[in-house]
Amino acid sequence: MEADPSLVKQLEALFDDQEDNIDKAVRCLKVLAHPQRLKILCVLQTGEHSVQQLEAYVGIAQATLSQHLSLLKDRGILTSRRQGNFSLYSVANHEMVDLFAMIQRIFCTETH
Repeated sequence: MEADPSLVKQLEALFDDQEDNIDKAVRCLKVLAHPQRLKILCVLQTGEHSVQQLEAYVGIAQATLSQHLSLLKDRGILTSRRQGNFSLYSVANHEMVDLFAMIQRIFCTETH
């Protein structure tokens, strides 16, 4: 079965218009493709947490955690603010929380 030429043209136009967005999505998904970072994001979808709280919840050393947090922040997935001596991290936008919730529904339910 051959490809429909009109659909091919439509998809080429769509992909050309969306190339930057596709690249952005790929970069984001690559960053998410790490077990520790997914754990961090699962915790942060519940709300803002300090580095110390994340260290306890996720169970990784603070130095390693800080590297992951820095990468997630650099990619625009997380945001942080200072409160006294503490750095508090949260998910940068609501759409990312929705994405993590969907990942949990698909992969973290008892049926899987």
